[in-house]
Amino acid sequence: MTLPWSLLHTDGGRVNRSAPYGPADSYREFRHPLAALVLAVVTAGALDAFAFLRYGAFVANQSGNAIFLGMGPAGGHPTWPVSAASIVAFATAAGLVNLLRRRTRPTVAPLVDIAVTEAAMIVWAVLNLVLAYGRHGTASRVLLAAAGAVAMGSLTTLASRTAGIATPITYQSDTTTKTGERAARWLLGPTAGRGRARRGTLLGLLALVSYSVGGAVGTLAQHLPRWVPLWGTLALAVLILLLRRHWRPGPASRPG
Repeated sequence: MTLPWSLLHTDGGRVNRSAPYGPADSYREFRHPLAALVLAVVTAGALDAFAFLRYGAFVANQSGNAIFLGMGPAGGHPTWPVSAASIVAFATAAGLVNLLRRRTRPTVAPLVDIAVTEAAMIVWAVLNLVLAYGRHGTASRVLLAAAGAVAMGSLTTLASRTAGIATPITYQSDTTTKTGERAARWLLGPTAGRGRARRGTLLGLLALVSYSVGGAVGTLAQHLPRWVPLWGTLALAVLILLLRRHWRPGPASRPG
């Protein structure tokens, strides 16, 4: 998937290749970075919708789970232990995989990240079958949500930037905020910074639309609940095919 080079890759018509890269940039790690970003975000959105509809908690959107964690004891969300398990599992996985990435050579780090995510996805897919996608009560849903959150916590450390601009995969609250800020700078800000603001706005909109599309896919797919995590596993496996064989710097790389 591509968008016009002039809209995504330049500041004032020139490509910036000299600034240092931020961590886990899709342009550094993937041959088709926008395709990798869209695939990862759509998959995360689909699995998040599926988990909410079947388990009563999100596996990626931890902002939603935090609300449920407060609503539960107040009597508004009885499955709040499932949300608590998801939060703990997501944070643990994200922290450990981020540490693993930092201790791994840059050329190997994305492959290791995808491998960990895939292993977690396979465990989740098996548990989803064995535990009948959470039909047997809260205890099974706690385990299933935790398994899914481990996979999403690992995924969130993959390609957290695109062309040097923050593009989170598994949560979109920050994306929404940043997109609004960048849109205002693009339309009303100083001329010198409008190129980068325009690129950030378009990337943010791309992520938000992708997550929404994923939500629609997950909602439709949950009618075949046994196989949804397996489909997600296969979708994320495609990311391995998109990896760069040799590391090389990409376009505009300043933090965003």
